Amino acid sequence: MDIGERSAITQIGDPDMESLLEALVAIEQGGARSVATDALEAASRTLSRPDLKSRVLLFPGDAESRVLSEQMNGALGFSLGAQVMMVFVWPVDGWREWLGYTVAHEYAHLVRNLLFPRGLSGGKFVYMKTSLPETLLDAMVIEGIADRFAQGVYPDAEPRWVDALDDDASHRMWRRVRRKLAVSDPQEIRRMLFGDNDRIVRWTGYTFGYRIVESYLEANPGLQPAQLVSVPASTILAGSKFANDS
Repeated sequence: MDIGERSAITQIGDPDMESLLEALVAIEQGGARSVATDALEAASRTLSRPDLKSRVLLFPGDAESRVLSEQMNGALGFSLGAQVMMVFVWPVDGWREWLGYTVAHEYAHLVRNLLFPRGLSGGKFVYMKTSLPETLLDAMVIEGIADRFAQGVYPDAEPRWVDALDDDASHRMWRRVRRKLAVSDPQEIRRMLFGDNDRIVRWTGYTFGYRIVESYLEANPGLQPAQLVSVPASTILAGSKFANDS
């Protein structure tokens, strides 16, 4: 069982049955399947991969999960390799729009996983083609790519996790992050991505991953976010303004 599967299982929770039934009705009446289908079609038009054979699974989430209902606006996704996208939904305000955004975001992950397949070895994710472990830099950059790609599909979306640091926090957090870019321990990567409610501000890794990708795109104005899905994270960092600070 990998980290994605463990994280996915924790989203199911143990919701009150009456609340769950009401949510299922709201999700069905809200056209969740159509929203997800439209998002997939839009994403695949932007980044066509006829060789991608994946399943998309929609599940009701847990109303008691503040991450799902508040931080993620009612839609939370996981990609398991290049085979499965799992999206958990809870009908809060705006959930349909964020479901579409989440599906587009995870589509970028599926394609990335297809191009850079990974496996578990010694408790770490390892790239099958190179036998190198996935690092914090890798994880940050793909999240940045996925968010820039999803914003191309849903240009009105403003995810809070891509701009979660003010100037002071940015300065403090980057000093911590840059020392750990080569870290390959999954738990430490997760801590730097999501924060730890202590020394690492929430969404630190997501914010810097997005900024690195944005900087690379600014330096290469002819490129589109979809084209970055096949570019190694080290290349993107080297071509960004963060390269001299890493």
